[in-house]
Amino acid sequence: MLKKSVLLAVLFSSSIASATDQELLDTLFQNGVLNKIQYNSLSKKTAEKEAEQAAKAETMSPAITKALDWATRIKLSGDFRFRHENIDKDDPDGVHESRQRIRARLKVATKINDNVDVGFRLVTGGGKTSTNQSLEGSFTGKKVFFDRAYLSWNPSFANGLTTTFGKFKQPWYNASSHGLLWDSDVNPEGVALIYKTTVGSVDLIATGGYFILEDGDSVKEDAENDGFSDDLNMYHAGISGSMQITDSIKGRLGSNAYIYNNESEVGEFKDDDAIEIYEVASRFDFDTALLPLYVYAQYAKNVSAKDGEDSAWLAGFGAKLGAFKMDYNYRDTQEFAVANTFNDSDFATGNIAARGHKVKLAYAISKNFAAAMAYYAAEEYSGTNIDTLQLDLKAKF
Repeated sequence: MLKKSVLLAVLFSSSIASATDQELLDTLFQNGVLNKIQYNSLSKKTAEKEAEQAAKAETMSPAITKALDWATRIKLSGDFRFRHENIDKDDPDGVHESRQRIRARLKVATKINDNVDVGFRLVTGGGKTSTNQSLEGSFTGKKVFFDRAYLSWNPSFANGLTTTFGKFKQPWYNASSHGLLWDSDVNPEGVALIYKTTVGSVDLIATGGYFILEDGDSVKEDAENDGFSDDLNMYHAGISGSMQITDSIKGRLGSNAYIYNNESEVGEFKDDDAIEIYEVASRFDFDTALLPLYVYAQYAKNVSAKDGEDSAWLAGFGAKLGAFKMDYNYRDTQEFAVANTFNDSDFATGNIAARGHKVKLAYAISKNFAAAMAYYAAEEYSGTNIDTLQLDLKAKF
């Protein structure tokens, strides 16, 4: 009898605080714990409570749905890197530099609707070819910059086409991120078009764009800006194709053209005509069970250079074994081959007319946390050697 009384007290209490589980009531009634009157009373309370909760849920549903929809359209990502760097230059001054640097990046991207995306990224440093921030200044705060801010539109009437406006990641095909023509931190500004399609077994990507380097007012002294003709700008066109050659081999080949208008302010070139740089690049991935590896190569030529010294090339390979990754490449960049304001800022401290090696090793300590080492052994055409060592700790989210 006492046992039944306790059960009834618990049931009556829970029926007041929240909806009583109807299945539990049915079980108690079938086992004789509840009589018919008690069962009907509690069942009625349960039904009333459930109806009240359903009404509240229906009232709150639009707000909750809207909030959840907004949350699913917002994506946050980023990374942090701590770097120790040594630079040795065997010039007459015997330059040696040792410094510690940080890089922090935070990206926010949102899907406005099925056809429009907007995003931006905040970074430390804010340089053209680097987002590193040296640790100095007696604990002063570090500045934050936008290195990306863009709108991407995938029009419903042009399947496969994406048009991006603003400041965004490089749209052209790079066989690697090692900066023969472009440092990986360069984010161009203007308008870019990317069209993707498949022809047979080949995935094709065509790219094009108009990119603004400087507004005419800022480069013409005592002159009015007559429009686009006075701007420093770059036009780009490129195409690349990739295909699965065998079950374990995938290849990609691409070419790019970069034409700079009013280029006399871009790099150290010797003529006043538009700079025209053409590039071919390729990469092959071998997905072997023992050791997945890849090889890649790039070649570029500035056809507008009048005094020779107009070519650059890079070749390398990489592999992954468990938590370890490695990459090696060799490059040779002649003096007028590339726009020297955009090439790799780490190799030969950003100088062109140089050749040499780069080797990088990385180890995944745990999920999204890794250590890495990169060593650059560069030689300028003048004979000066520049050795750079970088030790990194990296975390991403």
